[in-house]
Amino acid sequence: MATLPTSSSTPLSQAFARKKSNPLPAIILAVGLLSAIGFAVLGYLESRRTEAVVILAHDIPYGAQISADDLGVIELPLHRPTQLQGIADPQTIVGQYAARNLGTNDVVQPAMLMPQPPTQPVYPNGEALAPNMVPVPFSTATIGPINFRDRVNIGFNDPTGDPTLCDAALSAAGGNEPTMIAAQNSPLQPRPYACRLLSSVRVLYVDDGAGIAYLELSPYQSHTIWALQSAGLQLWGERYGVGSDDLGALHRLDIGQVNYEQLTAPVTTPEFPSDTPSLPGAGNPIPGSVQP
Repeated sequence: MATLPTSSSTPLSQAFARKKSNPLPAIILAVGLLSAIGFAVLGYLESRRTEAVVILAHDIPYGAQISADDLGVIELPLHRPTQLQGIADPQTIVGQYAARNLGTNDVVQPAMLMPQPPTQPVYPNGEALAPNMVPVPFSTATIGPINFRDRVNIGFNDPTGDPTLCDAALSAAGGNEPTMIAAQNSPLQPRPYACRLLSSVRVLYVDDGAGIAYLELSPYQSHTIWALQSAGLQLWGERYGVGSDDLGALHRLDIGQVNYEQLTAPVTTPEFPSDTPSLPGAGNPIPGSVQP
């Protein structure tokens, strides 16, 4: 009688026995989750950290000395933009001077401070008077709207027609001795005239409420302006561009001297050096524009 061959497979009890799982992946996953939670908690706690920084309690004009009453302290996050880093110790600020116009609640930065006061008078807009120059108040009635970035031409009107005034004033404005021109004997009444005195004068500050522009002049130029005002002559001004040509000392001009060719001649455009650097990126295409 034949017998069935026996199988060499594992016993049935072993086949149904549960295999032991490897715990390493679960351990790694748990450690990763715990680490992530820990880093999140640490990050949150770090983001909540603050430090004290000094701010300004009110506006401080350029050149003013800073006192303890000008300062306040607030808490800011420890991790913040560079623009808000600030200074922590108020005592390092007291006694220093404002390097520009400072505003209320500004976070005090080292660049806002200077150890010494300005050596020249400073106006509320931050413009400083140049050494050996003087400010002259000038009515803006004949100029119109103006700002401190403009330049001004100054002239005067002489209703008497005196032929010596314009030459004398122009010479004085240039710092020279006046060359007096003797009046010619003429049966005709001298005609009133206008005289442009100075060109491209710097504007220091404009007081819009008072209608006054403070112009920067040399002491001798200033003296000339005051002398013209003392003589009762009407002063006038012209708003002028910084990049415009300097107008030289012009002689007097009355209505009988007007030249038609000069009156109708086109104004030339100032020539700038060919090596003048262009604005960075001026030649770059505008993003999204259709280029030829």
